[in-house]
Amino acid sequence: MKVESASSSSSSSGTIANGPADYMTNPFTIRHGRRYLRDPTVPYPLPVDLPELHRQNLRTLMLMQVFGKPFCSPFLEDRPPKKILEIACGSALWSSACHDYLARSGISDASFTGLDIAPLAPDLNQRGINWRFVQHDLRRSPLPFPDGEFDLVFVKDTCFWAATAGLKVDPLSEPLRLVKPGGALEVWDSDYTIRTLLPYPPIAPSIADQDQEQAELTATYTTAPGTPFTVAQNPYLQDYNSWVEKALDKRRLTAVPCALVGLVFSGEPESLGSVGSRRMAIPFGEVRWEREGVGGNYLDTRKRGRRQLSTSGLMAAVKEDGKQLRPSTLNANQAALRRTALLTMVQMIESLEPMLKEASGKTQSEWDRWWAGMTTDLLEQKGTASGECLEIGAWWGQKQ
Repeated sequence: MKVESASSSSSSSGTIANGPADYMTNPFTIRHGRRYLRDPTVPYPLPVDLPELHRQNLRTLMLMQVFGKPFCSPFLEDRPPKKILEIACGSALWSSACHDYLARSGISDASFTGLDIAPLAPDLNQRGINWRFVQHDLRRSPLPFPDGEFDLVFVKDTCFWAATAGLKVDPLSEPLRLVKPGGALEVWDSDYTIRTLLPYPPIAPSIADQDQEQAELTATYTTAPGTPFTVAQNPYLQDYNSWVEKALDKRRLTAVPCALVGLVFSGEPESLGSVGSRRMAIPFGEVRWEREGVGGNYLDTRKRGRRQLSTSGLMAAVKEDGKQLRPSTLNANQAALRRTALLTMVQMIESLEPMLKEASGKTQSEWDRWWAGMTTDLLEQKGTASGECLEIGAWWGQKQ
């Protein structure tokens, strides 16, 4: 695979765009037994090794299952993109999945470009994908592409980069510059702090019917600014929340990127049209109030002759009172999705261990005891039955 460079210097492994040559050609170091980016000016707190890439891949697959496809921009269904950029591509799993999705729709000639600070992606050309990788430090503008180069620019999990860049300009300005008129900019992200979803939240306003049906199919919840949440009830997640907020604040990073991305998109009225979003909450497992049902009596729509979505759909009941109801017993796919949300959350805590341990003030032995108790409680003792959940979001707009 060719790795390209904004300076036109290339190697057999890809392209290297502008940045300190030493850190770009030799970007990694080992700390705490894991591989990290070596550049000391990069406060990106997560490792960049195989366990972390595996976690990110699981999270990406889970989000695509929740949203039902690799992009949410509704206007792309009628005008499928053929030239696509994935910013902060990592392992390029999203590009590979998007290629497969488009190929199933009859779009076999789409080209994909991945951009990241380090060459972590495989050569997708070996899978028959028209692919190139460009190595570039996302903190450095301009990005190494001409104006209007792509039909779709996709950005996922870059809140750490956007915050660390210290930009005083619109963080969407560079990605949006690369989109063709009529093309799409789409951003996905997840919050790092954990909240508890209160019972029977209302349907998110203006949610499309098919999106609400997808939420019911996956036993997830559509959310909005007015959705009722409270603080995490699990004591281990309370600890985690306090430590991650303290640690990220010290690094001038945000623990709630979903709120930040939403504000940024709402401030783009002139350059973006058809702006939309989908906010979702994914419980970490079986939730007590789902099992108990409304007023302690579960409303089984199968027995009342109402139509089904998956094995136990509740669309008719939802429309009756405006509340989102879910099955008292999850099917295998729904349970697996929630388990994946929990697993990727626990794995992220593990990836953030050095930073969180420092914020907690614990010794290594104290941390090890806390970690053992936390994993047992969350993974074996249903410690999230109060409704703790992962909050995710997708935002999009069409270039004017």
